[in-house]
Amino acid sequence: MTELKIRSVGTGLGIELPHDVLDQLKLHKGESLFLEVMSDGKYRLANYNEVADEQMTLIEDYMHEEDA
Repeated sequence: MTELKIRSVGTGLGIELPHDVLDQLKLHKGESLFLEVMSDGKYRLANYNEVADEQMTLIEDYMHEEDA
């Protein structure tokens, strides 16, 4: 388990992720990280949003159908 400290960032709050976590998630500066609430009330960090990815795939498929 990795402990994350909450720190002041500008006028808000943020967390600093260790390099090994960023490497595992394959994330770089400027990319998005998603925090998901699981059905059991726990949280999960993910390097992509599965729901948004599925929605984009559906939108792209629909757009290609319209072009045909």
